[in-house]
Amino acid sequence: MMSIENTAEQILLLLGSSDNVVSITHCATRLRPTLKDRSLVKSKDIEKLEGVIGVVDKDAGFQIIIGTNVGDAYNAFLQVWNPQNGTSQEGTIADAKTEKAGAHLLNAFVAFVVSIFSPLLPLLAGSGLLRGFTILANELGLLSTKSTTNLVLTLAATSVFYFLPLLVAVTAAKRFNTSPYIAIAVLGALIMPGFINLIQENGGNMVSFFGLSIPVFNYTSQIIPAILTTWIQSKMEHFMKKKLPNSLHMIVIPTILLLILVPIAAGVVGPLGNYLSIGLANVVNALTNINKVVTGAIIGGIWNILIMFGVHWAPNTMVVIPEIAKTGHSALIAYAANANFGMAGAALAIFIRSRNKKLKSFSLTAITSVLLSGIVEPAIYGLGVKFKSPLVAGCLGAAVGGAFMGAFNVVGSAFVFGGVTTIPAFAGSTLWAYITGLTISFIGGLAFTLLFGVKSPEAEMASLKK
Repeated sequence: MMSIENTAEQILLLLGSSDNVVSITHCATRLRPTLKDRSLVKSKDIEKLEGVIGVVDKDAGFQIIIGTNVGDAYNAFLQVWNPQNGTSQEGTIADAKTEKAGAHLLNAFVAFVVSIFSPLLPLLAGSGLLRGFTILANELGLLSTKSTTNLVLTLAATSVFYFLPLLVAVTAAKRFNTSPYIAIAVLGALIMPGFINLIQENGGNMVSFFGLSIPVFNYTSQIIPAILTTWIQSKMEHFMKKKLPNSLHMIVIPTILLLILVPIAAGVVGPLGNYLSIGLANVVNALTNINKVVTGAIIGGIWNILIMFGVHWAPNTMVVIPEIAKTGHSALIAYAANANFGMAGAALAIFIRSRNKKLKSFSLTAITSVLLSGIVEPAIYGLGVKFKSPLVAGCLGAAVGGAFMGAFNVVGSAFVFGGVTTIPAFAGSTLWAYITGLTISFIGGLAFTLLFGVKSPEAEMASLKK
């Protein structure tokens, strides 16, 4: 069996060697390299490597699907790519410029949000499950909502969203190659009790700063102001480091950044980001509320396609996570979970009907991946993309399940991937409808795959008729 280090070495070689790799990031399941010349990449050979589930080679970018151990693969790749400084290459300013100049805009945007949010995924998922278990205990009468135990558990589960601007500031600072400690101090000023006390009702009231009137809002749980402010910080910090003597860096740079950035964040960037967040939320709410059944069907039906092209992180980070942070729930995260179970059902159909032992084994692995970890890429790339009809069947099954959830106003209270182990994150009055919707998606994916069949000889599918 090939070690993860050997796999990383082979991936680097097949990507065209170190000189062809500009930067690399990863999300929950994929390595996402930025390349100088994609024609040098041997994607077919990469796809055949042990430990590689599949490859996405589209205009939107080149991605290598690894699975849940992508973090280990990423660290191993950094070591063989740049052994002397394996952790400094992700998301530098030079990398960002290269992406903008040479890559598709969508790929640049997705790579950007992935680099900022992927380090936070385990924390978001863990806090979401804790919140789900707490709500479930409340619903079952095992834990009083008025108890201090409930209070402590709720605080533990929701602190990540209250302090989300600080967490995003840290990851954005890494992306922009600037000081995360200064970023925390700047954004922290906007969520301190003294600043919060300035806010009246829903915010927007004016306060005076050096004689200038600025609007104040509650910036806890907000993402856009943190990203924009940290980007401005990076520009200022890089400029000062070039212009000032090294002896002044330690004292002068932090002082100037705090003095200038806190007022800018409070008076300009913060309100701008707040209005953008509100506008985006209003547009999404308006679209989803037109007809929730249709919305559920569309989100459930297309989500696997978004995952297939690796662009699902755009709605995840710009819509779903901010919505959960602000309101405590999201319908889209529930609708999207149907996609996983639709593909799991399709995989089960192949497991039942295929005579190919290797394919049966892979199908079982794909089902297990979905049910236990909420990772659907093995089913999508190993079965759906390869044989076509299972992907169509999985999407149709997910659309039906999503429509059912929309009819009963299902919501989720945490950002988690759809699987059996994450069901507690959807605890509440609509939990039954969530579980029913997933079941419908699973059965739908199974039934549609059996109905459509798989025509490829490789699948060795047994006929339904004897």
